[in-house]
Amino acid sequence: MNQLLFLCTANYYRSRFSEQYFNHHAALAGLNWRADSKAITRHPLFEGVEGPMSPHSIQYLSEIGLEADTSRFPARVEDEHFDQYHRVIAASRDEHYPMMQQHFPHRANGIHYFTVEDLHIYGPERALPHLVQSLDALLEELRLAG
Repeated sequence: MNQLLFLCTANYYRSRFSEQYFNHHAALAGLNWRADSKAITRHPLFEGVEGPMSPHSIQYLSEIGLEADTSRFPARVEDEHFDQYHRVIAASRDEHYPMMQQHFPHRANGIHYFTVEDLHIYGPERALPHLVQSLDALLEELRLAG
C-alpha cells in the first residue's frame, strides 16, 4: 500500500479534509493508496481551535455525502515521518513552504504543494471546492499511473 501524507498548519482544516476525502475516493477507485495527515507547526493547538476537526471541514464533508471521522485530534509531523510516506503534499505553497523551511529545511523542496489558502485568505466556501479540485486531479493522476 502506497502511503500519502497531507500537511497543513494545524492538521485541523485542510489536511484533515484532504485525508478523509482522498481515502474515500481512493478506495472507491481501487487505488493502492492510503492517506494520513499532520501539522507542520510544532504547536498545532492554536487559540480558537476547538474539537478534533474544523467545523467547516465536517460540514463540507457532510454536504458532499461523506461522514467526517472525528475520532482523533490534530497530530504534528516529525522529521522521521517523512520517510514513511511515498508522497507528501502541503495545502499551500505560499503558506507552507516558509514553514517547511523553518521546521524542516532539508525537506521543504522534496514535497509537493497545492495552492489552497487558509481561512484568512480563502473562506471555506472557496477553499474547500478548490481543495476538492486539487484532490480529484491527484486521484486521476494516481489512477492513470496505475
